[in-house]
Amino acid sequence: MSKFEKIVSIAVIAATVITPLATLAQVTGITGTPPITSLGQAQGSLTSIINWIITIFWILTVLFLIWAAVLYLTAGGDEDKIGQAKKRVIGAIIAAAIALLSTGLQTIVTRLLQGSTS
Repeated sequence: MSKFEKIVSIAVIAATVITPLATLAQVTGITGTPPITSLGQAQGSLTSIINWIITIFWILTVLFLIWAAVLYLTAGGDEDKIGQAKKRVIGAIIAAAIALLSTGLQTIVTRLLQGSTS
């Protein structure tokens, strides 16, 4: 991976992580959030955090797929670049699987906390 690709990757990841935090700080204020005092509030906070993580995984999935497509299209028959593109597609599939599993895990944890069996 070239130095430019590393810098772009770090910039994209940083923007993905920092932008939602800045937006959240504008809405609620960093110190203006009330403390968690009940199980319902804890569940809501946990659900919110899990939703952010799921969103980040879906963004990473799309970025990996775009990166793989660019590598594949610019490979020009070079087996090394085609191999790298295949690795990126596998990474995208893994990120999608983690996002899907975490969605299911969120449902399971929510039902366990609520005591629901159906």
